[in-house]
Amino acid sequence: MTEKYIKAGIGVIAACGTTGECAALLWEEKRAFIDTIVRVTRKRVPVFAGATSLGTKETVRQMRGLKDVGADGAFVGLPLWQTPTLDNAAQFYADLGEAVPDMPILIYANSRFFKSLFPTGFWARVAKMARTVVLTKMSYSHANLLDDLRVAGHQINFMPGETSIYPAYRMARPRITTIWSSGMACMGPEPVVALADAILKDDEKRVDQIWQDLRSVPPVTSPEDFAAGFPHYNAQINKYLTNVAGYVKGGPCRVPYRISDLPENWKTGADLRAKAWNELRKKYMKAPGL
Repeated sequence: MTEKYIKAGIGVIAACGTTGECAALLWEEKRAFIDTIVRVTRKRVPVFAGATSLGTKETVRQMRGLKDVGADGAFVGLPLWQTPTLDNAAQFYADLGEAVPDMPILIYANSRFFKSLFPTGFWARVAKMARTVVLTKMSYSHANLLDDLRVAGHQINFMPGETSIYPAYRMARPRITTIWSSGMACMGPEPVVALADAILKDDEKRVDQIWQDLRSVPPVTSPEDFAAGFPHYNAQINKYLTNVAGYVKGGPCRVPYRISDLPENWKTGADLRAKAWNELRKKYMKAPGL
């Protein structure tokens, strides 16, 4: 899996988030998984390893252990218990940087799971306090992106993903130079890699063209149904899409999540989406040797 993604042109790996089933893995399983990725990667792309947990001490323990197996950085969401205040959330990342000062941090800024809207005030605090934060995976509204960029300066690189890639690029080009994808790239990364390359070059016409291609692929279900169901089925639907598309073998979901959780109409829609995605991939595959 890792080798295929690197050869396809991805620029960074953030492993053990939601799709990578951080919540369902034992620490020993996670460490072994990251160790394998690091060994295959051989420093060709940076590896940010998921270390989200219930609290600061456990996250620090995992960061140190993942650094020991060669991870380049940590991929960390807010502690999963109380709803954090802005000061508490920013201090959390500052504490991580103090405890593991030579390990860059990719903030897993998912508003749905980490009970924060990640407002501009949060980024102002993080930029000032948490000097080891270098990236953020945007899984929240991009409405305040320009203000977020202003207060963060060049301290933090904002990475929009999935549905927010195009509007964020149009809003903040050329400041947007990095993007993320799980629900699309899990079916094969070539179209997403092409989009990332076009954004990095600030090739506006090419970005428009690729985005239209991506939007032509049918969704799993209606936007309203997807928004209502995704908090329940995030890991399951991405695992299902991975397996039905066939780019890599994702295997079964890990408990407590199961493919049987998915509504039948989601599975049917995912079958159609994966088929259309595989057709689109052909357009963006590079010829062998190029």
